[in-house]
Amino acid sequence: MRKQILFALGAVVVVIGIVIGWYLITQRHVGRLVAQGKRTNILVLGLDKVGNTSRSDTMMLLSLAPEEDVVLISIPRDLRVELQDGDLHKLNAAYAKGGATQARKTVAGLLGIDVPFYIALDYAGFEHLIDHLGSITITVDEAMKYDDERADPPLHIDIQPGTQTFDGKSSLEYVRYRGETGDLGRIDRQQKLLSAILQEGFLNSDYDSMRKLVRTINPYLQTNLSLVDLYDLAKIVRGVDMEHIQMATIPGTPVTIDDVSYLEPQVADMERMIAHMIRGIDLLTPSEISVAVFNGNGTRMVASRTADYLRARDFEVDKVANAETFDYDKTYIIVLTDMAKAQILQATLPQPSEATIVSPDELSAHYTTLQSYTPEGTDLILVAGKGFDISE
Repeated sequence: MRKQILFALGAVVVVIGIVIGWYLITQRHVGRLVAQGKRTNILVLGLDKVGNTSRSDTMMLLSLAPEEDVVLISIPRDLRVELQDGDLHKLNAAYAKGGATQARKTVAGLLGIDVPFYIALDYAGFEHLIDHLGSITITVDEAMKYDDERADPPLHIDIQPGTQTFDGKSSLEYVRYRGETGDLGRIDRQQKLLSAILQEGFLNSDYDSMRKLVRTINPYLQTNLSLVDLYDLAKIVRGVDMEHIQMATIPGTPVTIDDVSYLEPQVADMERMIAHMIRGIDLLTPSEISVAVFNGNGTRMVASRTADYLRARDFEVDKVANAETFDYDKTYIIVLTDMAKAQILQATLPQPSEATIVSPDELSAHYTTLQSYTPEGTDLILVAGKGFDISE
Protein backbone atom coordinates (compact mmCIF):
# COMPACT_ATOMS: atom_id res chain seq x y z
CA MET A 1 0.00 0.00 0.00
CA ARG A 2 2.81 2.39 0.92
CA LYS A 3 4.50 1.68 -2.41
CA GLN A 4 1.23 2.41 -4.24
CA ILE A 5 0.89 5.74 -2.43
CA LEU A 6 4.50 6.67 -3.24
CA PHE A 7 3.95 5.65 -6.84
CA ALA A 8 0.79 7.77 -7.03
CA LEU A 9 2.57 10.76 -5.51
CA GLY A 10 5.43 10.29 -7.94
CA ALA A 11 2.98 10.20 -10.85
CA VAL A 12 1.38 13.43 -9.67
CA VAL A 13 4.80 15.09 -9.42
CA VAL A 14 5.64 13.93 -12.95
CA VAL A 15 2.33 15.25 -14.31
CA ILE A 16 2.81 18.60 -12.55
CA GLY A 17 6.34 18.73 -13.94
CA ILE A 18 5.06 18.07 -17.45
CA VAL A 19 2.38 20.77 -17.11
CA ILE A 20 4.88 23.33 -15.80
CA GLY A 21 7.33 22.41 -18.55
CA TRP A 22 4.63 22.77 -21.20
CA TYR A 23 3.68 26.17 -19.78
CA LEU A 24 7.25 27.42 -19.76
CA ILE A 25 7.82 26.23 -23.32
CA THR A 26 4.56 27.42 -24.87
CA GLN A 27 3.59 30.43 -22.77
CA ARG A 28 6.87 32.25 -22.15
CA HIS A 29 8.02 32.75 -25.74
CA VAL A 30 8.14 36.56 -25.51
CA GLY A 31 9.90 36.32 -22.17
CA ARG A 32 12.58 34.16 -23.72
CA LEU A 33 13.01 36.57 -26.65
CA VAL A 34 13.33 39.48 -24.26
CA ALA A 35 15.88 37.57 -22.20
CA GLN A 36 17.94 37.04 -25.34
CA GLY A 37 17.86 40.75 -26.13
CA LYS A 38 16.01 40.31 -29.41
CA ARG A 39 13.59 42.81 -30.89
CA THR A 40 9.98 41.65 -30.80
CA ASN A 41 7.38 42.88 -33.32
CA ILE A 42 3.70 42.89 -32.38
CA LEU A 43 0.76 43.97 -34.54
CA VAL A 44 -1.74 45.99 -32.50
CA LEU A 45 -5.28 46.13 -33.90
CA GLY A 46 -8.19 48.34 -32.88
CA LEU A 47 -11.46 46.69 -33.90
CA ASP A 48 -14.85 48.15 -34.78
CA LYS A 49 -18.07 46.59 -36.06
CA VAL A 50 -20.32 47.24 -39.05
CA GLY A 51 -23.33 44.97 -38.70
CA ASN A 52 -22.00 41.55 -37.78
CA THR A 53 -18.58 42.14 -39.33
CA SER A 54 -15.52 43.11 -37.28
CA ARG A 55 -12.98 45.35 -39.01
CA SER A 56 -9.48 46.49 -38.15
CA ASP A 57 -10.16 50.18 -37.76
CA THR A 58 -6.65 50.90 -36.45
CA MET A 59 -3.31 49.18 -37.09
CA MET A 60 0.01 49.82 -35.37
CA LEU A 61 3.26 47.92 -35.24
CA LEU A 62 4.79 47.80 -31.75
CA SER A 63 8.48 46.89 -31.88
CA LEU A 64 10.54 46.68 -28.70
CA ALA A 65 13.65 45.18 -27.16
CA PRO A 66 15.38 45.52 -23.79
CA GLU A 67 17.46 48.70 -23.45
CA GLU A 68 16.48 49.94 -26.91
CA ASP A 69 13.97 52.47 -28.21
CA VAL A 70 10.33 51.42 -28.35
CA VAL A 71 9.00 51.87 -31.88
CA LEU A 72 5.35 52.51 -32.73
CA ILE A 73 4.54 52.66 -36.44
CA SER A 74 1.01 53.52 -37.55
CA ILE A 75 -0.11 51.61 -40.65
CA PRO A 76 -2.89 53.34 -42.64
CA ARG A 77 -5.84 51.01 -43.16
CA ASP A 78 -6.30 52.24 -46.76
CA LEU A 79 -2.88 51.05 -47.95
CA ARG A 80 -3.20 49.05 -51.18
CA VAL A 81 -1.68 45.63 -50.53
CA GLU A 82 -1.75 42.10 -51.92
CA LEU A 83 -3.56 39.59 -49.72
CA GLN A 84 -3.09 35.83 -49.61
CA ASP A 85 -5.68 35.35 -52.37
CA GLY A 86 -3.37 37.26 -54.72
CA ASP A 87 -5.78 40.17 -55.16
CA LEU A 88 -5.11 43.78 -54.23
CA HIS A 89 -7.24 45.22 -51.43
CA LYS A 90 -7.18 47.88 -48.76
CA LEU A 91 -5.10 46.68 -45.83
CA ASN A 92 -8.05 46.57 -43.44
CA ALA A 93 -9.62 43.86 -45.63
CA ALA A 94 -6.97 41.45 -44.33
CA TYR A 95 -8.64 41.19 -40.92
CA ALA A 96 -12.13 40.97 -42.41
CA LYS A 97 -11.06 38.11 -44.69
CA GLY A 98 -8.74 36.14 -42.42
CA GLY A 99 -8.79 37.59 -38.93
CA ALA A 100 -5.73 38.64 -36.94
CA THR A 101 -3.59 35.87 -38.45
CA GLN A 102 -4.00 37.13 -42.01
CA ALA A 103 -3.63 40.75 -40.87
CA ARG A 104 -0.36 39.87 -39.13
CA LYS A 105 0.99 37.98 -42.16
CA THR A 106 -0.03 40.75 -44.55
CA VAL A 107 1.74 43.41 -42.49
CA ALA A 108 4.82 41.20 -42.20
CA GLY A 109 4.91 40.85 -46.00
CA LEU A 110 4.36 44.57 -46.53
CA LEU A 111 7.14 45.63 -44.17
CA GLY A 112 9.53 42.76 -44.88
CA ILE A 113 9.96 41.80 -41.23
CA ASP A 114 8.86 39.01 -38.93
CA VAL A 115 5.66 39.87 -37.03
CA PRO A 116 4.97 36.79 -34.89
CA PHE A 117 2.50 38.28 -32.40
CA TYR A 118 -0.70 40.31 -32.36
CA ILE A 119 -2.97 42.07 -29.87
CA ALA A 120 -6.50 43.08 -30.91
CA LEU A 121 -8.57 45.38 -28.71
CA ASP A 122 -12.21 46.29 -29.36
CA TYR A 123 -13.85 49.59 -28.55
CA ALA A 124 -15.24 48.37 -25.23
CA GLY A 125 -11.76 47.33 -24.14
CA PHE A 126 -10.33 50.68 -25.19
CA GLU A 127 -12.93 52.53 -23.11
CA HIS A 128 -12.19 50.33 -20.10
CA LEU A 129 -8.45 51.01 -20.51
CA ILE A 130 -8.93 54.79 -20.38
CA ASP A 131 -11.49 54.63 -17.56
CA HIS A 132 -9.13 52.43 -15.54
CA LEU A 133 -6.41 55.06 -15.93
CA GLY A 134 -8.89 57.69 -14.70
CA SER A 135 -8.77 60.23 -17.54
CA ILE A 136 -6.49 61.57 -20.26
CA THR A 137 -5.75 65.25 -20.94
CA ILE A 138 -5.62 66.31 -24.61
CA THR A 139 -5.50 69.71 -26.31
CA VAL A 140 -7.98 69.68 -29.21
CA ASP A 141 -6.96 71.89 -32.13
CA GLU A 142 -10.37 72.38 -33.78
CA ALA A 143 -14.06 71.60 -33.30
CA MET A 144 -14.86 67.97 -34.08
CA LYS A 145 -18.44 67.13 -35.07
CA TYR A 146 -19.49 63.94 -36.85
CA ASP A 147 -22.46 61.54 -36.95
CA ASP A 148 -22.56 57.97 -38.28
CA GLU A 149 -25.77 56.00 -37.76
CA ARG A 150 -24.29 52.92 -39.45
CA ALA A 151 -21.67 52.44 -36.73
CA ASP A 152 -22.28 49.87 -33.98
CA PRO A 153 -23.18 51.55 -31.71
CA PRO A 154 -24.17 54.73 -33.68
CA LEU A 155 -21.42 57.35 -33.52
CA HIS A 156 -22.13 60.95 -32.50
CA ILE A 157 -19.08 63.16 -31.98
CA ASP A 158 -19.22 66.74 -30.70
CA ILE A 159 -15.89 67.85 -29.20
CA GLN A 160 -14.98 71.51 -28.78
CA PRO A 161 -11.46 72.95 -29.23
CA GLY A 162 -9.21 73.53 -26.25
CA THR A 163 -7.68 71.43 -23.48
CA GLN A 164 -10.01 68.58 -22.62
CA THR A 165 -10.11 65.84 -19.99
CA PHE A 166 -11.31 62.68 -21.71
CA ASP A 167 -12.85 59.58 -20.20
CA GLY A 168 -13.04 56.31 -22.13
CA LYS A 169 -16.06 57.30 -24.24
CA SER A 170 -14.77 60.73 -25.28
CA SER A 171 -11.25 59.33 -25.93
CA LEU A 172 -12.77 56.81 -28.31
CA GLU A 173 -14.70 59.54 -30.11
CA TYR A 174 -11.51 61.61 -30.40
CA VAL A 175 -9.52 58.84 -32.10
CA ARG A 176 -12.39 57.74 -34.36
CA TYR A 177 -13.07 61.20 -35.79
CA ARG A 178 -11.86 61.56 -39.39
CA GLY A 179 -12.80 65.05 -40.59
CA GLU A 180 -11.35 66.66 -43.72
CA THR A 181 -7.90 65.11 -43.26
CA GLY A 182 -9.34 61.57 -43.36
CA ASP A 183 -7.42 58.58 -42.08
CA LEU A 184 -4.02 60.31 -41.91
CA GLY A 185 -5.42 63.04 -39.66
CA ARG A 186 -6.99 60.36 -37.50
CA ILE A 187 -3.62 58.61 -37.22
CA ASP A 188 -2.07 61.88 -35.96
CA ARG A 189 -4.73 62.07 -33.25
CA GLN A 190 -4.23 58.41 -32.34
CA GLN A 191 -0.51 59.02 -31.85
CA LYS A 192 -1.22 62.16 -29.81
CA LEU A 193 -3.61 60.25 -27.55
CA LEU A 194 -1.21 57.34 -27.28
CA SER A 195 1.55 59.69 -26.14
CA ALA A 196 -0.79 61.04 -23.45
CA ILE A 197 -1.72 57.50 -22.35
CA LEU A 198 1.95 56.57 -22.06
CA GLN A 199 2.86 59.71 -20.14
CA GLU A 200 -0.12 59.74 -17.78
CA GLY A 201 -0.85 56.07 -17.38
CA PHE A 202 2.10 53.82 -18.20
CA LEU A 203 5.48 55.44 -17.81
CA ASN A 204 6.85 55.43 -14.28
CA SER A 205 3.86 53.46 -12.93
CA ASP A 206 4.75 50.82 -10.39
CA TYR A 207 4.79 47.23 -11.59
CA ASP A 208 1.82 46.16 -9.43
CA SER A 209 -0.33 48.87 -11.03
CA MET A 210 0.74 47.73 -14.48
CA ARG A 211 -0.13 44.12 -13.69
CA LYS A 212 -3.56 45.22 -12.43
CA LEU A 213 -4.13 47.21 -15.64
CA VAL A 214 -3.16 44.21 -17.77
CA ARG A 215 -5.54 41.95 -15.85
CA THR A 216 -8.35 44.52 -16.25
CA ILE A 217 -8.15 44.75 -20.04
CA ASN A 218 -7.08 41.15 -20.72
CA PRO A 219 -10.70 39.89 -21.08
CA TYR A 220 -11.17 42.37 -23.94
CA LEU A 221 -8.09 41.26 -25.86
CA GLN A 222 -7.67 38.83 -28.72
CA THR A 223 -4.00 37.83 -28.72
CA ASN A 224 -1.56 34.98 -29.17
CA LEU A 225 0.38 36.24 -26.13
CA SER A 226 -0.05 34.74 -22.69
CA LEU A 227 -0.91 36.79 -19.63
CA VAL A 228 2.70 36.40 -18.46
CA ASP A 229 3.90 37.72 -21.82
CA LEU A 230 1.68 40.77 -21.40
CA TYR A 231 3.19 41.37 -17.97
CA ASP A 232 6.66 41.21 -19.55
CA LEU A 233 5.70 43.72 -22.25
CA ALA A 234 4.15 46.10 -19.73
CA LYS A 235 7.31 45.87 -17.65
CA ILE A 236 9.43 46.91 -20.64
CA VAL A 237 7.17 49.81 -21.65
CA ARG A 238 6.83 51.24 -18.14
CA GLY A 239 10.61 51.61 -17.87
CA VAL A 240 11.02 53.67 -21.07
CA ASP A 241 11.27 57.47 -21.22
CA MET A 242 9.20 59.31 -23.85
CA GLU A 243 12.40 60.42 -25.55
CA HIS A 244 13.10 56.76 -26.26
CA ILE A 245 9.72 56.11 -27.89
CA GLN A 246 9.77 56.64 -31.65
CA MET A 247 6.53 57.11 -33.59
CA ALA A 248 6.06 57.19 -37.34
CA THR A 249 3.51 56.45 -40.07
CA ILE A 250 3.97 54.28 -43.15
CA PRO A 251 4.02 56.76 -46.09
CA GLY A 252 1.51 56.42 -48.90
CA THR A 253 0.36 58.31 -51.99
CA PRO A 254 -3.42 58.79 -52.54
CA VAL A 255 -4.63 57.02 -55.70
CA THR A 256 -8.05 56.16 -57.14
CA ILE A 257 -8.41 52.84 -58.96
CA ASP A 258 -11.78 51.67 -60.32
CA ASP A 259 -13.48 54.44 -58.30
CA VAL A 260 -11.93 53.16 -55.06
CA SER A 261 -9.61 55.43 -53.05
CA TYR A 262 -6.38 53.86 -51.75
CA LEU A 263 -3.01 54.86 -50.39
CA GLU A 264 -0.24 53.42 -52.56
CA PRO A 265 2.74 52.54 -50.31
CA GLN A 266 5.84 54.63 -50.97
CA VAL A 267 8.06 51.58 -51.02
CA ALA A 268 11.52 53.18 -50.95
CA ASP A 269 10.64 55.54 -48.08
CA MET A 270 8.92 52.70 -46.21
CA GLU A 271 11.96 50.43 -46.56
CA ARG A 272 14.27 53.17 -45.28
CA MET A 273 11.95 53.77 -42.31
CA ILE A 274 11.86 50.07 -41.35
CA ALA A 275 15.61 49.68 -41.83
CA HIS A 276 16.35 52.69 -39.61
CA MET A 277 13.75 52.27 -36.86
CA ILE A 278 13.61 48.48 -36.53
CA ARG A 279 16.79 47.05 -38.01
CA GLY A 280 18.96 49.90 -36.76
CA ILE A 281 20.62 50.59 -40.12
CA ASP A 282 20.45 53.55 -42.48
CA LEU A 283 19.89 52.69 -46.13
CA LEU A 284 21.75 54.60 -48.79
CA THR A 285 19.80 56.23 -51.58
CA PRO A 286 21.04 56.77 -55.16
CA SER A 287 20.95 60.53 -54.59
CA GLU A 288 23.83 60.04 -52.12
CA ILE A 289 26.02 58.30 -54.73
CA SER A 290 28.24 60.11 -57.25
CA VAL A 291 29.42 58.24 -60.34
CA ALA A 292 31.91 58.94 -63.13
CA VAL A 293 30.87 57.10 -66.32
CA PHE A 294 33.39 56.10 -69.01
CA ASN A 295 32.97 54.50 -72.43
CA GLY A 296 35.32 51.51 -72.46
CA ASN A 297 33.92 49.58 -75.43
CA GLY A 298 33.67 52.14 -78.26
CA THR A 299 29.90 51.92 -78.69
CA ARG A 300 28.67 55.33 -79.79
CA MET A 301 27.13 57.45 -76.98
CA VAL A 302 27.15 54.55 -74.50
CA ALA A 303 28.56 56.74 -71.70
CA SER A 304 25.97 59.48 -72.31
CA ARG A 305 23.05 57.04 -72.44
CA THR A 306 24.28 55.34 -69.26
CA ALA A 307 24.62 58.71 -67.52
CA ASP A 308 21.05 59.64 -68.50
CA TYR A 309 19.83 56.25 -67.25
CA LEU A 310 21.51 56.78 -63.87
CA ARG A 311 20.36 60.38 -63.49
CA ALA A 312 16.78 59.26 -64.11
CA ARG A 313 17.25 56.99 -61.09
CA ASP A 314 18.57 59.84 -58.90
CA PHE A 315 22.31 59.04 -59.08
CA GLU A 316 24.66 62.02 -59.24
CA VAL A 317 26.77 61.74 -62.39
CA ASP A 318 29.73 64.09 -62.19
CA LYS A 319 31.75 62.95 -65.23
CA VAL A 320 30.94 61.48 -68.66
CA ALA A 321 33.84 60.68 -71.02
CA ASN A 322 35.69 58.09 -73.08
CA ALA A 323 38.04 55.79 -71.22
CA GLU A 324 41.71 55.69 -72.20
CA THR A 325 40.96 52.62 -74.36
CA PHE A 326 37.94 50.87 -75.88
CA ASP A 327 39.39 47.44 -75.15
CA TYR A 328 37.80 46.76 -71.75
CA ASP A 329 36.80 43.08 -71.76
CA LYS A 330 34.24 43.59 -68.94
CA THR A 331 32.14 46.31 -67.37
CA TYR A 332 33.75 47.46 -64.14
CA ILE A 333 32.59 49.40 -61.10
CA ILE A 334 35.63 50.79 -59.31
CA VAL A 335 35.01 51.52 -55.63
CA LEU A 336 36.56 54.79 -54.46
CA THR A 337 34.66 55.21 -51.17
CA ASP A 338 32.01 52.71 -50.05
CA MET A 339 31.36 49.12 -51.16
CA ALA A 340 27.66 49.48 -50.28
CA LYS A 341 27.35 52.26 -52.86
CA ALA A 342 28.90 50.00 -55.50
CA GLN A 343 26.38 47.28 -54.72
CA ILE A 344 23.49 49.74 -55.14
CA LEU A 345 24.86 50.87 -58.51
CA GLN A 346 25.40 47.28 -59.62
CA ALA A 347 21.81 46.32 -58.70
CA THR A 348 20.47 49.34 -60.64
CA LEU A 349 22.08 48.43 -63.95
CA PRO A 350 19.91 46.58 -66.53
CA GLN A 351 22.21 43.54 -66.37
CA PRO A 352 23.71 43.63 -62.85
CA SER A 353 25.63 40.35 -63.16
CA GLU A 354 27.68 41.73 -66.05
CA ALA A 355 29.21 44.51 -63.93
CA THR A 356 32.22 43.45 -61.83
CA ILE A 357 32.99 45.38 -58.65
CA VAL A 358 36.72 45.96 -58.09
CA SER A 359 39.05 48.08 -56.00
CA PRO A 360 41.48 50.56 -57.60
CA ASP A 361 44.35 48.14 -56.89
CA GLU A 362 42.63 45.32 -58.77
CA LEU A 363 42.45 47.51 -61.87
CA SER A 364 45.56 49.51 -61.25
CA ALA A 365 46.79 49.60 -64.87
CA HIS A 366 43.61 51.34 -65.99
CA TYR A 367 42.82 53.22 -62.80
CA THR A 368 46.01 55.25 -62.92
CA THR A 369 44.75 56.92 -66.10
CA LEU A 370 41.04 57.07 -65.17
CA GLN A 371 41.91 58.73 -61.86
CA SER A 372 43.19 61.79 -63.65
CA TYR A 373 39.80 62.20 -65.42
CA THR A 374 37.72 61.67 -62.29
CA PRO A 375 36.55 64.63 -60.17
CA GLU A 376 37.59 64.69 -56.53
CA GLY A 377 34.93 63.29 -54.20
CA THR A 378 33.51 60.79 -56.71
CA ASP A 379 32.28 57.57 -55.07
CA LEU A 380 32.41 55.19 -58.03
CA ILE A 381 33.81 54.83 -61.52
CA LEU A 382 31.67 52.91 -64.01
CA VAL A 383 33.45 51.72 -67.14
CA ALA A 384 31.18 50.29 -69.85
CA GLY A 385 33.04 47.26 -71.20
CA LYS A 386 32.48 44.66 -73.92
CA GLY A 387 28.79 44.02 -74.69
CA PHE A 388 27.47 46.70 -72.35
CA ASP A 389 24.89 49.19 -73.63
CA ILE A 390 21.80 51.01 -72.44
CA SER A 391 18.87 50.60 -74.82
CA GLU A 392 17.43 53.85 -76.07
